[in-house]
Amino acid sequence: MRTLVVVLAALAVWLHAPSAFAEPVRILVAVASTVGLEAERPLRFPVNDAGRVRDVMVTLGGVRPEHAFVMNEPTRGQLLAGIARAKLEAEKHRADEVTLVFYFSGHGDRDALHLGGERILLGDLSRRLAEVPAGLRLAVTDACRATRDKGFTAEEPFSVTSVHVAQATGQVWLHASSDGEAAQESDELQGAIFTHAWLNGLRGAADSNGDARVTLEESFAFAHAQTLLRSAKSSGVLQKPEAIVTLRETAPIVLTRPLTRGATLSFPRARDAHFLVYLADAKSVLSEMWSSRERRIGLRVPAGHYVVQRRAGGGSSTAMLALTEGEARDLEERDFVSSPHGRIARKGEERERAHELSAGYESGWNARTGLVHGPQATYAYAWSFLALALGGGVDFSGRTLDRTEERLVSGYGRASLELRARMNGVTLRFGGGARGGVVSQSVEPTQGSWPAAKHDRASFIGPEAFVAGRIAVGAPWFVDLAATGRLLFFREESQMRAVLGLTAGMSLGVRF
Repeated sequence: MRTLVVVLAALAVWLHAPSAFAEPVRILVAVASTVGLEAERPLRFPVNDAGRVRDVMVTLGGVRPEHAFVMNEPTRGQLLAGIARAKLEAEKHRADEVTLVFYFSGHGDRDALHLGGERILLGDLSRRLAEVPAGLRLAVTDACRATRDKGFTAEEPFSVTSVHVAQATGQVWLHASSDGEAAQESDELQGAIFTHAWLNGLRGAADSNGDARVTLEESFAFAHAQTLLRSAKSSGVLQKPEAIVTLRETAPIVLTRPLTRGATLSFPRARDAHFLVYLADAKSVLSEMWSSRERRIGLRVPAGHYVVQRRAGGGSSTAMLALTEGEARDLEERDFVSSPHGRIARKGEERERAHELSAGYESGWNARTGLVHGPQATYAYAWSFLALALGGGVDFSGRTLDRTEERLVSGYGRASLELRARMNGVTLRFGGGARGGVVSQSVEPTQGSWPAAKHDRASFIGPEAFVAGRIAVGAPWFVDLAATGRLLFFREESQMRAVLGLTAGMSLGVRF
């Protein structure tokens, strides 16, 4: 009997061991939505934000690539389907081994997220996330929460008590702004300022005790301070991140281990020096750091070529360097050489002005030759609801007459003024202007050598009007579908003639 008990006990230990010591599993659902409700203008950088969250969590945060689900421009149904995929993956493991990270960048308010004309209530989202069998759920939303006048409260960032238990369980929500405040994007950062600060902290900037681990508390405290600082300095509108913590058991929740992959860049000790790190071939800030007088601050970045700008005392200097995988580089003051010394927009607000460039093809009918078609290109300078456009193109047309074949090639330029309105995810454009140019006419005989071939040119001018619909296909790209009517006047055989035309066209464009 004693032998049997020992054997059964050993068997129980053996059966239990795989699950007891199974590797923790982290699942990421990252969502980007540039288009919100009908009255909201498209955002510029949510796709950038979601992609960067995925990269940091995979390289430093313990998320396997196959456990990272990224959704760009999903509908409400597609978002919920993504959470369902995460649920199926989580069900393959014990719940206490699973951590679910949900990230959203887009439009929103205090009660809901906005997805391409649809709303998903935060309460409904929370219930869907709760259905995923995970011991710990971390939800991060970088969206406006402004459904009332702006407010500001002075509480400190939340504190997670450092009680050493095996695993923290429960749910944490990190909001980019407090109730009633607008979240903000930055052209300099090419992303949302809270997401930038949070990811910057996860790369190592938030490692306040230098233990090569960034905890949830450290990352949020750092993002809280940096978001307040950048929003106050850049736009004058304070944005205060908020955390809602519901943890049944608390422990230091380690989000990233910055020394696991990539290259390490450390900055010299200094007082009030601000370092900005750029990829050598990019104009946006990858990461930024404030110096410390007590110790060197380290940052984990992918291998590559970088430009580091140092701002201190009203002056600016730069250092250029290349980092290889696994390399640790200590920057010193002597590495920087003097150089000449971001604009912030609230979430849901585009820049006051924007440049647009598009090219496409038009085809249609005119009263003289019937079929007309050709390529065209347009440059526009746009405000929120108004745009000025200059463009040009080439039209090809022709017709068959008695004994002759007429071919026309027209080169033209045009200018227009347009109004814009957003409805159900589509930007409606309508306006008018003028078109002018030169037409080259070629008349060739179709029978014998008579009448003689003739070549001639004439100028034309006239008004035109158009209506168009614009569909965003991922910032900063868009597709335009347009219908245009025009009445062109030209002189032929000493007589002034008018030709009515109608065309439809499609073009691909970019905002910059």
